[in-house]
Amino acid sequence: MGTYGLVRFSFPLFPHAAAVFAPYLALLAVIGIVYGALVAMVQPDLKKLVAYSSVSHLGFVVLGIAALNVQGLEGAVYQMLNPPA
Repeated sequence: MGTYGLVRFSFPLFPHAAAVFAPYLALLAVIGIVYGALVAMVQPDLKKLVAYSSVSHLGFVVLGIAALNVQGLEGAVYQMLNPPA
C-alpha cells in the first residue's frame, strides 16, 4: 500500500521533491534489496524467510518507482501485483 501511495499521491503532488529525492530513495531501495536477500538466505524459519524476501521484493518496487520513467513505473506496478518469493 505504501508504494501505491508513492505512485498515486506523493510523486504526482510533489514532482520537484520526487526528482530531488529519487536518487536517495533508489539508494535505500538497493540497500533494502541486498539486506532482505542476505538475511532471507540464512533464515531457518519459513515465516521469517517469507518476511525478508518480501522486504527484498519491495525494494525492487521502490527502485522502479525511483527511476522516474515509464518503464520503471510499469515494472513497479507489475511487481506490486506479483506475489513475493
